[in-house]
Amino acid sequence: MDRRSRTKSAEGSYHHGALREALLVAAEGLIGEQGLEGFTLRECARRAGVSHGAPAHHFGDLRGLLSAFTAQSFETLDALTTRYREAAEPEPYAQLVASGVAYLDYALANRARFQLMFRSDRIDFGYPPLHAAATRVHDHLRQCVVAVLTGEARQPEDLPDAAVLARTTQAWSFVHGFATLYLDNGLFASQVGGTPARARSAYVALMLGMRDTFEGDPD
Repeated sequence: MDRRSRTKSAEGSYHHGALREALLVAAEGLIGEQGLEGFTLRECARRAGVSHGAPAHHFGDLRGLLSAFTAQSFETLDALTTRYREAAEPEPYAQLVASGVAYLDYALANRARFQLMFRSDRIDFGYPPLHAAATRVHDHLRQCVVAVLTGEARQPEDLPDAAVLARTTQAWSFVHGFATLYLDNGLFASQVGGTPARARSAYVALMLGMRDTFEGDPD
């Protein structure tokens, strides 16, 4: 049996969903080893043992495959954040910190995935599963911010939308910037301890030091 026949046979043996999953698994290995710049549909198909045209049947093009791959990343981060929040104290600021720690831990354990997750030049945030999963991740931060700002003297409906957005953006920018600096800058990584566990502790300490800022009047 020649190479072409073997490839067709391999494709024929896949259930529709199994082929899609095989391509996503191959994408994870390829991105992890070579990064986004070395990623091609042809190499992804080769690793999955199918023809170079097979990905088009499921994802359309490279952007489609990367969007489906990134949807999985946000789904995993959503689940991780839920677990961290469930394990944390119910107090609002503890929930906000736990949400950020989940974000940081995911980033440091999944560098290649994390670095792709916000590349709107490479992925389509209009892809429904990706949009839904990314929205859920963002909502974790937003829910925590609303709870922190509400306190005892204010109802959620009394909070100006602009204030909630500004404070949520602040929380997101802080944890995303911290994670990105740790991954991309050796000096910063050494300053916050040089290991993921020490980086986590440094992030928590910084967040606790910023408590008054986050809990301050947003008006």
